[in-house]
Amino acid sequence: MKRIGFLPRLGAVVIDWIFAGVFAGGIAAILGVLGLGAGGAIGLAVDEQAELESALEVAGLGAGLGAIVGLISGLVIGYFLYSLIEAFTGASPGKMVLGFKVGNEDGSAGELGLYLKRWVIKNASSVFSMLALLTGLVFLEPIGTLIGIVMFFGCFLALTEECQALHDKIAKTAIYNKQDLV
Repeated sequence: MKRIGFLPRLGAVVIDWIFAGVFAGGIAAILGVLGLGAGGAIGLAVDEQAELESALEVAGLGAGLGAIVGLISGLVIGYFLYSLIEAFTGASPGKMVLGFKVGNEDGSAGELGLYLKRWVIKNASSVFSMLALLTGLVFLEPIGTLIGIVMFFGCFLALTEECQALHDKIAKTAIYNKQDLV
């Protein structure tokens, strides 16, 4: 069964960058506006005893910081949620548009457990970053960065005859045309 090679997979990634950017941008805009309002309200509440001019300055500072935090949070959350689509369906929206899907190495259709395993391996850098953030174990961050570099260069293994990136080789998966999966 014919596997999908590097260039068509790169095409799916480009489509995903566009879709994910729009999706994450929408979430960032919503959280940015919420952060703007919340930061302004907190700024006013903190400095309610001050003169009006001083209170407005603090409210403006709080609003600005809230908007920035909201925008950054929205982008991170948006891209993370977008990536989960492939984890649960076996195909990112870019792959769906092009008719590709993750399957087992032997060409058989995958299942949720396989998709989740591949997602964790493919996104190990982000997984380690989240673990570092949530647990405070800062030594996990450079490990995640190193894994991210290895996975990036491992994507070029899809140029080989097997058409498998490093994360595919580890997870024992490959990308196929959806209609070819058995």
